[in-house]
Amino acid sequence: MKKHLIFCVILSFVLIGCGSIYVSEDYDKKADFTTYKTYQYDFDEENPLSEFDQKRFIKYTDSTLQTKGYSLSDTPEIWVVVGAQEFETQSRNTLGLGIGGTGGNVGVGVSGGIPIGGSELHQNIVVSLVNSTTNATVWEATSESDLKIKSNPTQRDAHFKKLVAKIFKNYPPEQKQ
Repeated sequence: MKKHLIFCVILSFVLIGCGSIYVSEDYDKKADFTTYKTYQYDFDEENPLSEFDQKRFIKYTDSTLQTKGYSLSDTPEIWVVVGAQEFETQSRNTLGLGIGGTGGNVGVGVSGGIPIGGSELHQNIVVSLVNSTTNATVWEATSESDLKIKSNPTQRDAHFKKLVAKIFKNYPPEQKQ
């Protein structure tokens, strides 16, 4: 029994560290993504990302786009428009405990959840690729993720690396002719 409880506690802490990142994408089926080779950033004016998190986002986006054959330019063919919303939430992870007993025909049970993991920062980040000539959005990804409030710089760096990889995983979209 004691080994089982220890295993459950360790498993709970492992699962706490596995934050999920959800991404959905949409794009203009008429856009020819092979014509885009240069890009530049345009962050939303009300962007709540810290200066450090913006630098992390740019670092991994640059790396990803340059791997895909794009280059940063002062006269871009597409704008990478980044908008974000952040708000603090309580961790949805809980450790459940239960106590039960029975005597004759009477049963008694008590259970409860103990919140673990602390507060989280819920981030909604929208990345739009906008054709600089027509000013039309040609591709867009919306992500949702949670980041621990007390994350250290190394953890934040790992979070943004994973986030950007997921956002651009299916970019450019495969277009059927």
